[in-house]
Amino acid sequence: MLRYFGEFSYAEISDVVGVPEKTVKSRLFSARQRLADLLGENRNGIE
Repeated sequence: MLRYFGEFSYAEISDVVGVPEKTVKSRLFSARQRLADLLGENRNGIE
């Protein structure tokens, strides 16, 4: 939410959440991967 809707930088998110910037990047990457997987499953069910 902070990254995409609030347009926060990784450093700003790191300060808000209280975790290292590298952790922020890793968690966002994992979340994008999970979302892509979930959307892929839905697309396969529609076709």
